Amino acid sequence: KTPSTNNRTVIFIPFSAAKSQSFFLLLPWRISDSVTQIFLEIMPSVQMRSSLSISPPATMTVTDLKQRVIACLNRLSDRDTLALAAAELDSIALNLSPETFSLFINCLQSTDSSAKSPVRKHCVSLLSVLSRSHGDSLAPHLSKMVSTVLLRRLRDPDSSVRAACATASVDMTTSITGPPFSTLSGPMIEILIHDCDPNTQIGAAVCLAAAIDAAEDPDADQLQKALPKIGKLLKSEGFKAKAELLGAIGSVIGAVNGRNSEKAVLDWLLPNVSEFLSSDDWRARKAAAEAMAKVAIAEEELAPLYKKACVGILESRRFDKVKLVRETMNRTLSLWKQLEGDSTEVSESSGKRGKDRNLSSKLDVAEEAAAESKEKRTPGVAKRVLFPAKAKLSKIKENGSSNKSQVVVVVAQSSDEESHEASSSASSSSQAKKAEEFAQIRNQITQIEKQQSSLLDLFQRFMESSQNGMQSLERRVRGLETSL
Repeated sequence: KTPSTNNRTVIFIPFSAAKSQSFFLLLPWRISDSVTQIFLEIMPSVQMRSSLSISPPATMTVTDLKQRVIACLNRLSDRDTLALAAAELDSIALNLSPETFSLFINCLQSTDSSAKSPVRKHCVSLLSVLSRSHGDSLAPHLSKMVSTVLLRRLRDPDSSVRAACATASVDMTTSITGPPFSTLSGPMIEILIHDCDPNTQIGAAVCLAAAIDAAEDPDADQLQKALPKIGKLLKSEGFKAKAELLGAIGSVIGAVNGRNSEKAVLDWLLPNVSEFLSSDDWRARKAAAEAMAKVAIAEEELAPLYKKACVGILESRRFDKVKLVRETMNRTLSLWKQLEGDSTEVSESSGKRGKDRNLSSKLDVAEEAAAESKEKRTPGVAKRVLFPAKAKLSKIKENGSSNKSQVVVVVAQSSDEESHEASSSASSSSQAKKAEEFAQIRNQITQIEKQQSSLLDLFQRFMESSQNGMQSLERRVRGLETSL
């Protein structure tokens, strides 16, 4: 805009030419230094936005690549430049050559616990990007990726970073198939057994379970040897992540799949796992039920030996107050009942036990009612009820004397029959009242369980809606930031 004529001049600069900062500085017309500075600050962001479609130059040296990666990692800590820096790092990871894999992993290794959570999380996510994009080309570097980046982040206190570790372990397992599975699972098992940090225990158990479930051909021999060591942690007071450990045990059982299984292993494993069906933590109860389901599926030969005990335990715990646990218990119970064995005998015996309990409770109620009715009677009636044999003896002795004695005996016997009828009617009425009260109590208990399940459903829906609201709010804030 020239001051004399108030005319505006619009300059169109090709993007290929504008990428060079020296091109703008050598323009023939005069322009203020502030506008030049603004242009130089805008151009790197424009270049970063186009970095997904434009590959890095082939002539980039090792030093330039390292400086570029470190600069992007530093920009991850700033919320304003987080999205652009993450996109540029993903682009760099996609276009790496095999010679630069080691340099890139070293740059990711340089981040420590002092960095912010988004930096730590995206460094782990870059392992997933590398694995999906380069596959078996990363086979020589797999052990380095696991030991220097993945295992270090298992100790992270942020659960989102540990979730990214689980995702990375799945991607490395499915994409890098050249090395043996023990290259990934071995360090995880060692750190799971020997580390005392609760966050490390949670992360190692979750990553191990995710890697085993994702592997097409896990090392069954290695996992079978490690199963007793992992199972001993259930009894250890120093191991806090029991729910995650039960999930890892279930994955190991599913991977072994009954190959070379020993009865001695199940003899101590199933009792230890079934103890957690009554745990205070609902996640531990759910994981224990899932582990028992894996045993029923995998151990087709040995599982029927434990069918009766397991079915009895699961039947006693199938009315859990948490809906997810209750559904898992019922699925596991159906799997155990489908095993070949005396399922009908187990169900019949349980039904007979229930009937015997009902009969015994009814007899107790009848005896209590009879005792109460006896206490309310008069002493004379009580004597006639308690000593009916004396009346028979008097009848025998006075058989030929007079008719009055016979009439008295008949009246006594009739009074005894009436007292018995009264006691039986009183006991039946009290028994009916007791049965009605028990039915009302059962109905109230079922109503309470339904209310608890409905409250849990409402709470889950509320949490989902609140998370959706937070996500929408974050998207709006990001839109405002980008517009500003």
